[in-house]
Amino acid sequence: MNELYQDWSRLLAEIISAEGRVDYVRLAERREILDRVIDEFAAVSPEATPALFASEEHQLAYWLNAYNAFTLHAIMAEYPITSVWKTRDGQFFQRRRHLAGGKLVSLDDIEHTILRSRFAEPRIHFAINCGSNGCPPIRPSAYEAAGLRDTLRTATQQFLASEWNCRIDDRARRIYVSRIFKMYAQDFAGSEGTSAEYRVGVLRFVAEHTGMPLARIADYEVVYNTYDWGLNDTRRAPRLGPILFHESVEHFAEADGQLRELYLYEGNFCNRTCEWCTINGSPSGTYHPYDTAVLDQALATIARDGNLKFYGGEPTLHAADVIAAIRYVRDKGFAGLVTIYSNGVKADALISIMESDSRSEAVLNYSIYHGRNADPLPAHAQKRLEDWATAHQGRLFQGYKVLFHAGSGLALEYDRDREAGYHGMGTGCVRCFPVLTTKGRFHACPFAAEIDSPHYDLGGLGAEPKVIFENYRRFRKWSDETLDPEASSRGISSCEMCHKYLEQLPAPRYARQ
Repeated sequence: MNELYQDWSRLLAEIISAEGRVDYVRLAERREILDRVIDEFAAVSPEATPALFASEEHQLAYWLNAYNAFTLHAIMAEYPITSVWKTRDGQFFQRRRHLAGGKLVSLDDIEHTILRSRFAEPRIHFAINCGSNGCPPIRPSAYEAAGLRDTLRTATQQFLASEWNCRIDDRARRIYVSRIFKMYAQDFAGSEGTSAEYRVGVLRFVAEHTGMPLARIADYEVVYNTYDWGLNDTRRAPRLGPILFHESVEHFAEADGQLRELYLYEGNFCNRTCEWCTINGSPSGTYHPYDTAVLDQALATIARDGNLKFYGGEPTLHAADVIAAIRYVRDKGFAGLVTIYSNGVKADALISIMESDSRSEAVLNYSIYHGRNADPLPAHAQKRLEDWATAHQGRLFQGYKVLFHAGSGLALEYDRDREAGYHGMGTGCVRCFPVLTTKGRFHACPFAAEIDSPHYDLGGLGAEPKVIFENYRRFRKWSDETLDPEASSRGISSCEMCHKYLEQLPAPRYARQ
């Protein structure tokens, strides 16, 4: 089998730097070798030629090498680019463009359907590289079946040796790890299925591969670092800019029994009127203050170490109320992350909110921050925020560039690279975590927070947290079985289905107290 990877190893030795990054200019000069490598993977595979891949290690080595080779080939088809998210069709991971043993596969097929599903080996995440700076270093030679498990252990240890991927702060009793551990938490924790068990699984894995005693960090808070999606190009220095792309930390787990994330929605009163706003925000909108009954209900429903999100409307228009609400939940024992969604126009007010609480972050609207499909952020506000972000790394972010056919944006046409499908998100329900409005109702969807309908009504003040969680679970099942299929049959997105034809759909059968 060594013959299969000879060209691949020779190419890697010539293009991979000591830091595990890629010299894409040199790779372009050796494109003939890369094309030959791709042809070699196209001719054989564990499925097409099983006699060549007798052991699990032989099969695993093939797919690790194929993933990395196909990634480089896909990047070179569009180079120069600055990120794999900035390709022409937005389908970098989803498009089936390479043959493996005669069968067309995508990078997602290899990673999720093959590597993650067939091999009980979480260390694959430190062997495959998607062309981003946040990925593990690329090995300067091919993976071989002989000694593969030891090779994977070494790759994992190398990854965790980087301070950006694993840093322990004993004084704060926190461990900062790569967001890879959150993206694939279940791979490190087995099939138990709760967020608490995922956390224990991550800590156990980190302890095992760093040599530290698990007892030392067992009760530490886990913080997942921002992922750098910049291209891993030796000609470009890795740059985590002052205002980064925001990625949600929390995921829904059926077995949790309580929400890991909750939006607090105050109304759609806003100092901007944007044509694409999902909740029709404007200066003529409404605002309902945060009273203690609503905040107590939020605290009863969300995990103590979860993520509480202040959402509108524009929270900076009443910054003192937001600061008081944050102080209230902290005094009541909430220890998780607080997120403020803002347009950033009132920069000083936003900064005052973040400076009031060290475990807070803010997410700026992409369109306004970049002046795209919206009046741009005033220059003085942008400079103020960027200066603050430079001094407070990992606290200020920009949101997704995607726009949805909801609210004010229902009938708009968007540029292709602003459509959800372009980014591999599809057209189905996004399945955000639910909202608790300051009117005192739990609503299933932040994009539809201004739609008063039994389809979204998860319960109100006084509801048992287990009932709210069960109702949200039922909403997700309804989205899977009713909303998405009906929207697909009409050739529209699920957001458009909700905002145009919701009354034509049966409501979920929610549990009531």
